[in-house]
Amino acid sequence: MNPKSPIAPAPLASNGLPEELKSRIVPLRLMIFDVDGVLTDGKVIYTDQGSEIKEFDVQDGHGIKMLQRAGIEVALISGRACRAVEHRAAGLGISRLYQGFKVKTEPYAQLLADTGLKESQTGFMGDDLIDIPILRRAGFSVAVPNGVNHIFPYAHYITRARGGQGAAREVCDIILQVQGLWEKALERYVSD
Repeated sequence: MNPKSPIAPAPLASNGLPEELKSRIVPLRLMIFDVDGVLTDGKVIYTDQGSEIKEFDVQDGHGIKMLQRAGIEVALISGRACRAVEHRAAGLGISRLYQGFKVKTEPYAQLLADTGLKESQTGFMGDDLIDIPILRRAGFSVAVPNGVNHIFPYAHYITRARGGQGAAREVCDIILQVQGLWEKALERYVSD
């Protein structure tokens, strides 16, 4: 194939979304992600020395960077604390990192106070029971298919991709597309 020949664009991830769901995505100014089970596959590996190893998907990270470049802030809220998450957040330029919170509504309330945003302007992506209180409050609530099924009734959207395997990227792409920011996000990759 000639590298200069145009490639047919992939169908947009937002194609076919109900209008009610799109209306929840349009006002988003802050997307919050859980870590274990959302940005990772949920597995925790311990070394003999007791340190923790986590595996993150680079495409999820790229989606997060595209959101940030489009002016949508990103935060992480995790029930567990781990140095690997600090490194990942720093590498992605995420300054709003909250770890070790068993009651996740505490950092959520802090985020709302610090940013001045309304709940309708926030999105949250989770995978377990600890995430339900924020899933119930956020304007756009997302679950991963490998999450516990008890959270599904609280999610406005369940990703096709599994946590740690492109689910965050799927959501990032949808947000950019629904908000009309997709073409601008692509410019840096397709312009000469």
